[in-house]
Amino acid sequence: KQHGFWISFSCGLGFCAAMRPIARAAGAGGVRARRRPLHALGSFGDARAVGSSPVANEVAFTSEERLALKLRLQVGWRETLGSTDGVVSAHQALVTAGQLQLSEPQVAAAAELARLPPALGEAREKRRAWEGQQDGLTAQATAASSRNQAVREKAAAWKGDGWIKGSPSTPSAPAVVGPMCWLALGRPPPMEPAGVYVHGSVGSGKSTLMDLFCLFGLKGWRVRRQHFHEFSLWLHESLHALGGPRASSSGSSSSTPRKHVLARLVDQLAEDTDALCLDEFAITNVADAAIFAEVLRLLAQRHVAVVCTTNRPPEDLYKDGLHRERYVPALVQHFRGSFLVSAVSGVDYRTEMLRSERSALGTAAGAAAPQRVFFEGGSPDDALSTALPSEAARLVPGGIKVSWGRALPVPGMAEGTARFHFDNLCRRPLAAEDFLHVALRFHTIFVHSVPRLSLEEHNEARRFTNLVDALYEHSARLILHSEVPLGEVLRSVEALTQACADDGHDADKLGLFETMYDDQPNLQIQIKELGGREKYQELQERRLAEEQRATARHLGRLVAPEAVQGTTGSGWSSSPAASDLSAPDQGVAGVMVAAVGSLQESGFAARRAVSRLKEMQTMPYLESAQRRRETMC
Repeated sequence: KQHGFWISFSCGLGFCAAMRPIARAAGAGGVRARRRPLHALGSFGDARAVGSSPVANEVAFTSEERLALKLRLQVGWRETLGSTDGVVSAHQALVTAGQLQLSEPQVAAAAELARLPPALGEAREKRRAWEGQQDGLTAQATAASSRNQAVREKAAAWKGDGWIKGSPSTPSAPAVVGPMCWLALGRPPPMEPAGVYVHGSVGSGKSTLMDLFCLFGLKGWRVRRQHFHEFSLWLHESLHALGGPRASSSGSSSSTPRKHVLARLVDQLAEDTDALCLDEFAITNVADAAIFAEVLRLLAQRHVAVVCTTNRPPEDLYKDGLHRERYVPALVQHFRGSFLVSAVSGVDYRTEMLRSERSALGTAAGAAAPQRVFFEGGSPDDALSTALPSEAARLVPGGIKVSWGRALPVPGMAEGTARFHFDNLCRRPLAAEDFLHVALRFHTIFVHSVPRLSLEEHNEARRFTNLVDALYEHSARLILHSEVPLGEVLRSVEALTQACADDGHDADKLGLFETMYDDQPNLQIQIKELGGREKYQELQERRLAEEQRATARHLGRLVAPEAVQGTTGSGWSSSPAASDLSAPDQGVAGVMVAAVGSLQESGFAARRAVSRLKEMQTMPYLESAQRRRETMC
């Protein structure tokens, strides 16, 4: 009976220890992770990726100057706004100075963001009190365990003449008392709210509010502000360094996330971060939905506040996506139940900025002509010579290292300036993380021969929008030469926002998978018009490939092309790397044709890129790009 009781009681203790929601360092014998101080001196955390490349570490960092460039703040902004207390007053100061337009949805969202720092401080105080009470109960249990152990040792050392002559009894209580004190105290006090989720149309000021919050709303707290692509790069590289996904007996990877590895990763993140801010949050596949649902839950347990900006409300994340019902509902419930959800909509302020600037230049007498950065038609060499007269002759072929140790050839590069053909970047298997390396390596990028992209070229369009996002995020100067007017480049792809199974605007009806070549009637005439049987056979192969992609829509995922000069990805995600920042050696096709939700994200990304391309022509943006160039030279 005694042994039976011990076994059952030990199992109960093991269950209690497993249920105890305290951050533990895996592999450290169950020892509690080192507690973080309630307040930090610095504003920005030293967030490092485990085992990641030096460039990835650089991507993981954020700085006040980088945010100031994104906000288009003038030199000396610290003297002007340094005394501003909180995101609400900072927003009001910029409105008063004329740098921002007054917007009631922005004011409301700023007020929601202002609630986070007090909630974070209150939650940390409650957690510290809860842990103090738990430590006291654990100390009492440990003392009782020591007394029981002493009695056990005395009984074991007793020697008598017979078993009837007063042998000391062995205590029935176990020698070790497990960490079950939370049963008496209840679960750790939650942080309410756990974060803010800001969604709205493109150009409505979501990223501006986040940047103001990071600069002025979190004084005394360590904040990590990143574009979602940057954070995903850090996440997947760290997961790969910590062991990767679970391997099945057949050698294939399981889609079930290894929660203990995610817990270790979140522990490391929480050691250096009090608030995590993710710009352009998006879910494009079910694997990322599973990973981020667990990561957000673990961050909430560790009282790390999270701020997300996105174009879509929580209910529309990965809308109509493949296997969406498996993980996304939990993610939506977390956002709606634990976050403050704020909608910011209205006019596209980037478009208004460009229109106002051109109007002012048109009416001002003697106004200097703006720098020309976008060229339509003509020779690419002439456009390069016009935009960069001194650098054009010095550009020589070279290459740079990108994600996962791969190499990207550069047709022309010199002193922070690079030249690419559109096909070099957007018709090759490159992911969003690769474009981050390009943005970090160069301050000026010339991309020429940009065509009008059709619906069938949604993969190329997604890579182009990822490139624009990376360059915009790092205030890089983009010089663009297009074959058509800039507004026509992504116009067809923007229609993918309507790809939906509910209202009849699915991908098939949008023409994404329609047959382009009809070889049944007039076979000989077609061969003659195409210029020969070889050309006809080439078109036949293209038609077969399109039919296979249409079949893949129902069967799973689009088979991606082989990646160039690649080694491996994190192995945590099942879809192409350009859509979810995973495994380049498995191919990077852009987005999954198998998931309509990914196609919708391509449409929203196209709208965002068009808006950002407009701002990238304005003087405030070009001045920020020049300041970044000066810091790199």
